[in-house]
Amino acid sequence: MKLLLSLLITLFVLSEAQAQKIDSDFDSLTSYYRSRLFRNKDSINIPLMYKDKDFNIVLADTSLGIQTESVVFESPYLKDSFPLSYSVIYDKHIISLFEPGYFACYRLSDFSRNKDFEDQLNKQKFKSHWLIGNILHAITYNEDWYAYVDSNWEKIDKIALPVNNKSNLYDDEDYLIYSDCYGEWGGTIYFYNRKTKNIHFTKATCAYTVLKDKTGYKVLSSLSHADLILIPDPTKLPKTSEVMTGTSGIQSDAQEIFSLYWLEIFSMFNINEKVYYIVYWKETTFLAEINGKNIIIVDPLFNNHLFTHRPITKKYESGEILINLDFWGLGREREVSMLLLKDNKLTKIDWNSDQKQTHNFMRKK
Repeated sequence: MKLLLSLLITLFVLSEAQAQKIDSDFDSLTSYYRSRLFRNKDSINIPLMYKDKDFNIVLADTSLGIQTESVVFESPYLKDSFPLSYSVIYDKHIISLFEPGYFACYRLSDFSRNKDFEDQLNKQKFKSHWLIGNILHAITYNEDWYAYVDSNWEKIDKIALPVNNKSNLYDDEDYLIYSDCYGEWGGTIYFYNRKTKNIHFTKATCAYTVLKDKTGYKVLSSLSHADLILIPDPTKLPKTSEVMTGTSGIQSDAQEIFSLYWLEIFSMFNINEKVYYIVYWKETTFLAEINGKNIIIVDPLFNNHLFTHRPITKKYESGEILINLDFWGLGREREVSMLLLKDNKLTKIDWNSDQKQTHNFMRKK
């Protein structure tokens, strides 16, 4: 009996310690808000920390407890260079492409380089690469398209995808989805229908992430503010050919889910059938759920400032989520970092060890 009581007490103490540990994950974030944002420690309340007519910032009861770490990959071919196109996950590796056109392959298990795999991929030089339909695709400097099949590059017909370093937002058996962004002048999201070969489009200022559910395709855009729209049926959007012939405008059946000013949302993704968002607000970056007007902070991530301009998020069939991050002041539109979410662990991967000395992409508070 005494042994059972002792065991129960031990389990209770451990659970309480774990609860305190999880709750303390928010300490750095709330301390920053108190000391630098609101100035007066009594002006912030928990859990409702900020209330506005458009949205509220609310602290969850406990953090998700996501583990975080930071690692550095050195540019493998030209010192301090950045990838030519956004990295992808393929065959349990992070696959990156560098000048003068060669791949670098990093094992997901321990981030070590697999040079044998690199030798297989580097039979010729490429200028961009994508993962489309779980097949690695690349394009040469001569604009020839190739697919990597059965450990060999096979030349294929050109895909209806603009040749730039981060066009492919999402693909399934029906559509290949990509976008363009012209900053304050707007942007467009395109749905290439694989069966009909038609390209449908609608307005979306700097669209970065696409999620599909039973209601349709949800498109997240962010540029000084955040927009989420729902496109139930892309075939009801105008075709690019119709606009070129003057028979259609850009009106569409896209439905607005939210439009939020004074914050940015860099990413959205599903975990266990819940949608989470990486939110940037008041020089802090955190993971949140959105429920009506409430933006609920569920994890502080790195507990500091993390900023990017035009990220892209993709969830892979193997379960990993990879978020490619650029930073205009350092790499222009090149990928300068990645966020890899795998097994409740978020790893920030920076290209080049001198990056922290050259900019404040992530600065400590």
